[in-house]
Amino acid sequence: MQSQEVGTTTVVGNHTLTPAEEAAGAPPRPPFLDEAGNPVDPQSVQIFLLAPTGQQRAFSWPLPQEGDAGSVVRQELGRFYVAWTPAPAEDGLWRWFLAAGMATGSQQADQDVFYVQRPVVLSA
Repeated sequence: MQSQEVGTTTVVGNHTLTPAEEAAGAPPRPPFLDEAGNPVDPQSVQIFLLAPTGQQRAFSWPLPQEGDAGSVVRQELGRFYVAWTPAPAEDGLWRWFLAAGMATGSQQADQDVFYVQRPVVLSA
């Protein structure tokens, strides 16, 4: 599970991992695939972030939907992500869900968690 301080941007989705994410132990996530196993862009992608407070935020691709907190970013064929910076009062365990509607009528999904902690302040 990734862990970071409040105010740090977290990237969630099935994007290609950065070296820092790999070093932190984030699992690699495959791109969306067609029936032949080739990367493909779904018809629609949604990423949901669930804050420790219970507040849910939705992000959509190719266009944001009414009430969405923003757009999903297409990194490359079959790979999508959202970059999110939790507010100071949102420390704790976050959950994210990635879902896609495919042209074949099937769906593909992924999910994980990350932990946001407040900075430690030492007093003298």
